[in-house]
Amino acid sequence: MKNRSAVSGISNDSDSNSVFDTGMLNLADVTEDFSMDELDRWNTLVGLVQSVIAFIEKFIPGYTAHIFYHSDESREYREIDREGVSTIPEDSIFIGCLSMVTETVPLSQFFSDYGIDDPIISHFLQNVYKGEYIVPIVHSFELLAFIIIGTSDEYFADAESSLDPSKVYFLNKLAARMRVNMYAASVSDRRQRELLHMTQFPLALQKHTSLNEVFANLLDDLRSQIEFDAGVCYAYEQETKMLVPFAKKGISGRVAKLKVGSGISGQVFDAKRSIFVPSRKEHPFYSLVEKEPFVSGSFISVPFGTDKTRIGVITLCRHEDNPKSFGVEHRYMLEIASSFIASDITSRQLYQKLDESSFAVVKSLTCALEAKDKYTEGHSDRVKEYAVNIAQRLGYTDEQIHQIRYGAMLHDIGKIGIGDDILNKRTRLSDEEYKKIKQHTEIGYHILDNNSFFDDVKDFVRYHHETLKGTGYYGKKLGEYPEGAMLVSCADIFDALTSQRPYRKPLTIDKALSELKKLVGLNFPEYVYNAFEKYVRSEEFKKYYDSLK
Repeated sequence: MKNRSAVSGISNDSDSNSVFDTGMLNLADVTEDFSMDELDRWNTLVGLVQSVIAFIEKFIPGYTAHIFYHSDESREYREIDREGVSTIPEDSIFIGCLSMVTETVPLSQFFSDYGIDDPIISHFLQNVYKGEYIVPIVHSFELLAFIIIGTSDEYFADAESSLDPSKVYFLNKLAARMRVNMYAASVSDRRQRELLHMTQFPLALQKHTSLNEVFANLLDDLRSQIEFDAGVCYAYEQETKMLVPFAKKGISGRVAKLKVGSGISGQVFDAKRSIFVPSRKEHPFYSLVEKEPFVSGSFISVPFGTDKTRIGVITLCRHEDNPKSFGVEHRYMLEIASSFIASDITSRQLYQKLDESSFAVVKSLTCALEAKDKYTEGHSDRVKEYAVNIAQRLGYTDEQIHQIRYGAMLHDIGKIGIGDDILNKRTRLSDEEYKKIKQHTEIGYHILDNNSFFDDVKDFVRYHHETLKGTGYYGKKLGEYPEGAMLVSCADIFDALTSQRPYRKPLTIDKALSELKKLVGLNFPEYVYNAFEKYVRSEEFKKYYDSLK
């Protein structure tokens, strides 16, 4: 009579040719495997760790389990459910040796076999945690985690003093099952942290004070979020329908312009769809594309823009010899970053247009004021040009130069409150008239004081007639008024010296510089004069000055 096993349909007949021989099955193993299926139902790394701890303590009574997982960010092994209690550095000898162990071993034996002399780690694992066994979880020669099996506080007298082979077998089997889950969980956790970290990317963009700074630092900012070997950013040029490279990293030589639809980046931009390619040389299409030879290995390419405006495309790659090739999650990260970039650029461009519009109004106002007198026509615009160039040569930031631009253009706006009889007088002013003309700085200040937009420039208007020793309109000394006011003052005096006046002819450039130099230490420091003289001696000044004639 044929015997049937407890598992229906599996024959025990020794004469049977069926491969389902009970000698090949262990029902305890089957039951155990089904039980371990619970470990596959994790949602987070914390959930997986907690399930494993509960599983071990259920199957091995009288013992506790402590799981130390590897934290990429802190470069150490720590307990995920008891954060900050104890940690072990990833570069310790203990971790290095444990990475070479493939199965459960007695903890004391492990220290002895590898000659590990680390009293601190030994003390807290063996005494504090009452560790008896250690279970390494290694994936591709990388120690993902390890489990310390120790006696519990409720350790009973008749509990096993050492684990029998079946329990050790169980732990090894558990480690094998956990290896895949722990690796998947650690990858998932790492990807989630990377994506969450992308929320900090807008802060990196916001620290830049101008659109030019954003463009210049874009790839450095991206590299802080996504590591890459080489990268290039193209801007779309509407007039020529070309993609113009404005930033590159890890690329030697010149990067050529691309036609839309040409090369990898051009095709991505044209298709309006981002791509991820694990290996360019193995790709049936992109391996044949000749343009952009610097894109090698795995790469991601993402177009960026808004619903109404196409701005450009970013392409990053990790070379063939980089062991960490890009994954699809990096494409998602770059897509998130690109949306932030597009938003930042669009906002700055809008602000730039509004600023240009505001400046056009300011310029029209000063032109209207100067139209009253042909001798002062264009004065404010020239002072603006000179002051901005001094600021550039002194290394001012874009934001500071923006302030100088407005301050210089508006420095005489207060003269709108001065009578034409004084402004247009062709002879020397009386003391009373001079007192009135001096009021233009205060009038100008109060005009600008009503608008917070001018908070950073109104003091340039108020104090551009001060001197270093306090003999100016307000008696302010060096350090008591903004440096920008001295730049405006230097530019103002130079333009007055080189302009036609009813009572004298304009001075030559050299003569004006000579007179201006006499004011060093009085109206402005020497470094301001030197910066201005450097500009006046430049080809840039010559072209500008010739254009005024």
